[in-house]
Amino acid sequence: MDGRERAVFGWAATAVVWLVGILAAAPLVGGHPLAVAAQVVIEASPGAVATLAIETLGAAAQPALMAGIAIAAVAAAAGIAAFTEGYGPTRSQERYLATGVSILVVVLTAVGFRAAGDGVFWRWTLATALALAPPGLLRLASGGHRPSVGRRRTLRNLGGAVGLAAGGAIAARSLGRPATSGDGPQPGESLDAVAEKRDEGTTTPDSGRTATPPRTGEILESRSTTENVVVSVAEPDADPAFGYDFAGMPAAVGTAADHYVVDKNVSNPSVDAERWSLSVRGAVQESYDLSFSDVVTHPEARDMTVTTACISNSVGGDLISTAEWRAVPVRALLEEAGVPDAAEDVVTLAADGYTEAIPWDAVSDREDIVLAVGMDGRTLPKEHGFPARLLIPGRYGMKSTKWVEAIEVSAGDHEGYWEARGWVEEAVVNTLSYVRSVQRRGDRVAVGGVAYGGRRGIDGVEVSFDGGDTWADATLEDPPSPHAWRRFRHVAELPDSGPKDVVVRATDGTGERQTSEETGAHPGGSTGWHSVTVSL
Repeated sequence: MDGRERAVFGWAATAVVWLVGILAAAPLVGGHPLAVAAQVVIEASPGAVATLAIETLGAAAQPALMAGIAIAAVAAAAGIAAFTEGYGPTRSQERYLATGVSILVVVLTAVGFRAAGDGVFWRWTLATALALAPPGLLRLASGGHRPSVGRRRTLRNLGGAVGLAAGGAIAARSLGRPATSGDGPQPGESLDAVAEKRDEGTTTPDSGRTATPPRTGEILESRSTTENVVVSVAEPDADPAFGYDFAGMPAAVGTAADHYVVDKNVSNPSVDAERWSLSVRGAVQESYDLSFSDVVTHPEARDMTVTTACISNSVGGDLISTAEWRAVPVRALLEEAGVPDAAEDVVTLAADGYTEAIPWDAVSDREDIVLAVGMDGRTLPKEHGFPARLLIPGRYGMKSTKWVEAIEVSAGDHEGYWEARGWVEEAVVNTLSYVRSVQRRGDRVAVGGVAYGGRRGIDGVEVSFDGGDTWADATLEDPPSPHAWRRFRHVAELPDSGPKDVVVRATDGTGERQTSEETGAHPGGSTGWHSVTVSL
């Protein structure tokens, strides 16, 4: 290779090893500088861009952004080399450029680790050193800005530097994890233990629901489709009633591990519950703060089963779940502060900068708008908003702020995070019904799934095996709570093993049938009948 090719290759290789280095050092502080950069891009993106990314890439949007930033870093390094070689700088100018770029990389890496992680000073300083050492050695071995070595030797040096970066990963994990308070409440800890720590300073063993429902019938064949439907064949002499737990059916009430996770963050905030407090403030008569244990042991705390759904979920998608939560009515928290007649919105503010609002009139009329601090009898997992999150049954998940730090009463209208980006303000859940399982037992075929109508409830579900030409009423299971979905099943005699065009539709508690009009998720949630073609 000529000098220009060597320079481009050398700088690009250095950027690659730097990326490997920061990946290796990230466990030391529990964060990643690229995540910080990606988050800045997300926050700065116009609403139309964010919506396009969600609709086009779905859950892959954030990983794609991270990959794009990494590619841009390598391209920028190669671009610097190509530009300088073409410009023909003097040796002195080369040194100034190399020194300036090096200082910039050091500063950005250090600042990135500091922003991404929550470790103490020496942890992110050491992480920075572990990230920068391998590329520094590679540049030294390559002869600096203008490598004189060949491609083969550079590749050998690149491999060695990557090995050093991998060693940095082992060192990072050996040196320890980010510092935590130790004795304070942790994500996923038993709520009983938190209460006893407050009252007696003792702990109890973890408790919580982890059981999964039994599956009826011996499965002879099972497969999944792209529509989140499990198609199976079971023994003909299996339970003739089928029940609601045949292969592919979700549990009536799931666990935290089963619950979908969606948020705007590349890296979620880590909150120290021992230092955390809930601030109740704004246009109230008297502001006050509550500790985490105060909220957990609040006299109005109760367990409630709630279905939540993401507004970006497609028809038949898996971004819907039901869980048992420990929560305190927001109305009770605000009444302690005193809310004036002029109040308009109740705003929730999160540790990651997210905000949402719901009218005070709605909060004051409902006890089911709650601040949740527990899930499955344990504190919330980090990804579900530890230590506290909002829950609003019947509204899409965008209204349910995670990592809540403050509840603020506003005398004016507040525009929420996603509303400002073009999504609807109210975010009321559209009536939905999804197929989750189709099973054959001899000549009998059962279709099962879930239906949800928000606070309106579900009165009926119909199933078609011929694409909607004919319909039959499904059998509905009693809902786990007024705020939860209903599971349904329909069994038909279908000896023919050819393709079946299965379609479902629901009728809500007001008597209104689910619309057949197909719309995308933006701006108010997807609509349409779920259909799937199966052969069994």
